[in-house]
Amino acid sequence: MANSRSFGGVSAATWDCVKSTSKSQHGTVYAPDGASEGTATTDTVVGTIVLHFEYDGPKDTVTYTIKSKPFLVSPSQIWDGIQDTIDGCN
Repeated sequence: MANSRSFGGVSAATWDCVKSTSKSQHGTVYAPDGASEGTATTDTVVGTIVLHFEYDGPKDTVTYTIKSKPFLVSPSQIWDGIQDTIDGCN
């Protein structure tokens, strides 16, 4: 499984929803605040997940790259979770 993945259909409103939903449901912190590129950090019971993100508003895409994750968490779990959040926000 790739360490990077792009997701399409992410309008500015969807992107805002993804960030707020991730924060409220999982405690994910996007930094720097309001930036189109940075890190998304989520603390879980098995360890911390750190992703680099790049949001491209004109193309309605966001690309995530796994920087670190607990061994017990697979990339597909991360990608599926992000896709579920995007789907829920659309």
